[in-house]
Amino acid sequence: MLLSGPAGPQERTGIWVLAATGGPLRKIQDDAYGAVASPDGSRIAFFRRSYTEIWMMSSASEQPRRLAAAAPGYEFGALAWSPDARHIAYLKRSRQDEQFAIESYDLITGQTTAVLSDRRLRHFCWARDGRIVFGRLESPPGETSSNLWEIRVDPRTAKPRNEARRLTNWGGFQFSYLGISDDGRRLAFLRWHWQSDVYLAELENGGTRLSKPRRLTLDERIDWPGGWTRDSKALLFYSDRNGELDIFKQDVTARAAAAVAPGPEEKREPRLSPDGAWILYLAWAKGGDRARQGRLMRVHASGGAPQTVFGVKGYPGSARISPETRIVLSTGGHPRFRCPSVPGTACVLSEQDQRQLVFSAFDPAEGTKREFTRIEVDPSTVAFWDLSPDGRWIAFGATDEQSGSIRVLSLAGRTIQDMSVKGWTHLESVAWSADGKGLFLTSFDSRGRRLLRASLTGETRLLYAARSHLTNPSPSPDGRHLAFGEVTPSSNAWVIENLR
Repeated sequence: MLLSGPAGPQERTGIWVLAATGGPLRKIQDDAYGAVASPDGSRIAFFRRSYTEIWMMSSASEQPRRLAAAAPGYEFGALAWSPDARHIAYLKRSRQDEQFAIESYDLITGQTTAVLSDRRLRHFCWARDGRIVFGRLESPPGETSSNLWEIRVDPRTAKPRNEARRLTNWGGFQFSYLGISDDGRRLAFLRWHWQSDVYLAELENGGTRLSKPRRLTLDERIDWPGGWTRDSKALLFYSDRNGELDIFKQDVTARAAAAVAPGPEEKREPRLSPDGAWILYLAWAKGGDRARQGRLMRVHASGGAPQTVFGVKGYPGSARISPETRIVLSTGGHPRFRCPSVPGTACVLSEQDQRQLVFSAFDPAEGTKREFTRIEVDPSTVAFWDLSPDGRWIAFGATDEQSGSIRVLSLAGRTIQDMSVKGWTHLESVAWSADGKGLFLTSFDSRGRRLLRASLTGETRLLYAARSHLTNPSPSPDGRHLAFGEVTPSSNAWVIENLR
């Protein structure tokens, strides 16, 4: 049996072999994941570099070689061998516009063939009789369900022979990690349900201990935390509970939230301006070219019509959760912005330009911005940052399997220090504490996700552990509470008989 992932907190992600009779795991390849064996078991296809490269090696882990690399802004999501082992099919996703496609790589000619392109396409498998069976999300408002479809392909060229045909018409299913029997009559899959919510906990003992978190958002949709009101009595967040992502405000003692600036656009990242007069957020036109242009918006904290501050470059990707894409980090990506809590100081915006993050200071009242520094980043990694409450410092990091480190920079672009987060790797997000003397971090390992508190010298305490995804810690201005996003997954294995 082939397994992929880290085996321990300090272990590099790799491909492992587990004997059917049990026994210890045996690693056969480092820095590799998503392993799939060929039909005869002689070769293994796998991913590297955060799902941006496809590789192949022998089953004895010999002669590894790269087959394909994703273009900038794209990543791979699944692998399947053709019945004759001549082709390797893969799921390709555009991070910017969420377009999905199945393509096939010919191991003899090295050519790539487009099999199917569909924004709602998800996981797939390749049957011995030449059919590719795949899951496809339903159209809104039923996009939380998917159904099975099939398309027949030429075994020699991997080109489609006919139009896709629907196989099921069910509700309430998400088809993931499909596998089909040799005779093509039995299909196994995982039925997933993913939900993100905003959780709230009290900070104790100077912020080094956390009370038991409680769930603030009580719906069953996507909810991600944003910023706080200045009095620390209410939290801003964004949710798709009304269809498209909208901005909401909820008192920490209330059970219901109020919509802020409702409308047809997709909205994210609500935060107060430094003077507390405006609620700022990012917005993209529904159905528009999100990959190119969004807008920073503002609406008065007391209500009123939204106003455009200026245009922003890029789109961070889907805010919804998908097991095929390893849970898209709706709170990550770029553009993103942060504002300090000191009136008269500048907010900061990050936009990605190829292999650089461009940081600009801006005034949300005047609508002006100026670039002040650029940071080189690897496009295949998750880069994250936060602005200190006084607006003087940026804490910046990037997910790394082998180390955990944060750079602290001044707004002038100088590196003040590189701090090592002792004993932790795979960092995913960062937030300054309300007093500016420490950082809240999220991390993951083979045991799950972790919420940490680190001093500026790197001394770290574990605050909270979860089995699934944690992200975007957000401390209240008075330092008494911490909000964060947590994903709750559930799944069961199913089998369909007589799939024809």
